[in-house]
Amino acid sequence: CGILGQQPAACLERGDSTGVMAPAAPRHTWFQRPIARVDQPYIDQTYRFGSTMGGNFQPHQGVEFNNADSTPVHAIGDGVVVHSGPAERGAVTVAIKHDRHLKADGRRLFLFSVYYHNSKLIAQVGQRVRAGDVIALVGNTGRATNDHMHLEVHAAPFDSTRLIVDPEVRYPPYNTNPELWIEPIPGTGMIAGQVWDSAGQPVQQARVYGLVKPEPRETPFSFIETYGPRNHADPAYNEHFGISDVPPGTYVLGVDISGKRIFRQVKVEAGKLTWVEFRP
Repeated sequence: CGILGQQPAACLERGDSTGVMAPAAPRHTWFQRPIARVDQPYIDQTYRFGSTMGGNFQPHQGVEFNNADSTPVHAIGDGVVVHSGPAERGAVTVAIKHDRHLKADGRRLFLFSVYYHNSKLIAQVGQRVRAGDVIALVGNTGRATNDHMHLEVHAAPFDSTRLIVDPEVRYPPYNTNPELWIEPIPGTGMIAGQVWDSAGQPVQQARVYGLVKPEPRETPFSFIETYGPRNHADPAYNEHFGISDVPPGTYVLGVDISGKRIFRQVKVEAGKLTWVEFRP
C-alpha cells in the first residue's frame, strides 16, 4: 500500500474516523535533527524504532540516518556530554543529558540522546553543548554493516548514565521513539497511534499499511510496524507506533487484527501530529 500508483483495491477502502483525532500540535518535538539538511537528514524507512524488518532482525532501539563516513553529527539539543567512548559491541558513542525534562504520569523524567557507530568523537565527557554543535563524525563502528548514525532518545526516572549507555546491555530500559522528539522535516507531519486486539491487548509487530513516503529514496517505505516487547512507548503518548516526515494529505491506513482488516482514514497536516487507534 505504501508504493505510490501500485495500491491494490483494498488499500483504497474509504475507511472510517473511529478513534482518529484531528491533527494537533505535537507534545514534545523539542529537538532538532542530528544530521544537517545539507547532508542526508532523512530517517531510514526500513528499520525504524520498534521494527524487526518483517521479523528478520532484532527489535530496533532507535532510528538511523544513512550518511557517508565523516559526515558531521550534531547535538539535537542543549545539554552536557555524559559519555564519549566505546559502548555496546564497541560502537564509538556519544551521550548527552539534556537540560529539559518531561513531566508525565506524575513523574519528572530526565532526557538523554545517544549517538552510535561514529568514526570519530569530538565532544568529551563534561563538555556543555548547544543544539547544532558538532559532537562526532558518522562511521560504522560496532554492530554496523554500513556508514550511518544510530540515534536514541531516553526518558528516564533516574539521572544515571549507566541506565542509558551500558556496553553489556542490548535493550536499554528507558529509550523511546526518537521520531516523536525531533522536529519533522519542514512541510511534513506525524502520525502515532495504537493497535488493539479483541481482548484489549496491544498487537505487537503488526503492519500498518497505507502511507506514501517519497524520501529517502534509497530505503523505500512500505509499512509501519508496531512495537514489540523489547520497545517502550513514549510516556507522553503511550503509543504502539509513531512515524514522522509524512507528506500532508488524507490517507486510509489498514491493519490486520486476527484475520480482520481494519481501515481508518486520517488527515496529516504539516507540523502537527495525528492520533489513530485500530480496534476490531
